[in-house]
Amino acid sequence: MAGRIQLIIGPMFSGKTTELMRLLKRYQIAKYHCLVLKYHKDDRYDSKHIASHDKHYIEATQVSKLSQIMDLANEYDVIGIDEGQFFPDIVTFANEMAEKGKIVLVAALDATFEKKAFGDILQLIPLAESVVKLTAVCMNCTKEASFTKRIGMEKEVEIIGGADKYLSVCRKCYPLDFQNNKENELVNPKPTPTKSRPTLVNSPTLVNSQPLTAMENEMGVEDFQPPPLVNIKMNQIRGKLFSSP
Repeated sequence: MAGRIQLIIGPMFSGKTTELMRLLKRYQIAKYHCLVLKYHKDDRYDSKHIASHDKHYIEATQVSKLSQIMDLANEYDVIGIDEGQFFPDIVTFANEMAEKGKIVLVAALDATFEKKAFGDILQLIPLAESVVKLTAVCMNCTKEASFTKRIGMEKEVEIIGGADKYLSVCRKCYPLDFQNNKENELVNPKPTPTKSRPTLVNSPTLVNSQPLTAMENEMGVEDFQPPPLVNIKMNQIRGKLFSSP
């Protein structure tokens, strides 16, 4: 079997792990022997599985360095690596496995929260047969998001977290200050639609307007007076009775 490297990169919440899991499941259905690897410090959801943000799981082996499981990897056809940016030997391992005829699938952040290359992951690009960069949705304005923004004040590059620590943002929203926002509130939230006053139609068959007054009060609309439909109806009747032939 011809080896190959498939690289899936993008910001947080762009679906990298979901895409990795989709590819792995395809190979599993086709009866390929698949080995799934995850970074040993990533235990956000489960220490024995890789997990997408929407809580789908695949069993995985935790490692700190890929060189530790070189002999084990030789026994498999497909090797899936999640959070590949954290492994210092990702380039050497992936290239060596591909040279041995293995299919190597790598999901990774391409950039840090400072928009700098994350580890050595970008060095895989010239060695890979396939490179896909995914985008997320900006959590501030809902446009396409290509960057990861850290909410807290920490400066260390390797701080593992989810929506509690990071946002996916677009270029325009990246410079905005999210650090003082509580519970990831939006900096520029969309205005909440206001409750509009219902339109009333003066129907000649409507002679009692009291139910409309009750409806208006329940909706919280103040100082609204319904049209005097009862008086209008009575005036119409009197006009017919006392008009000259």
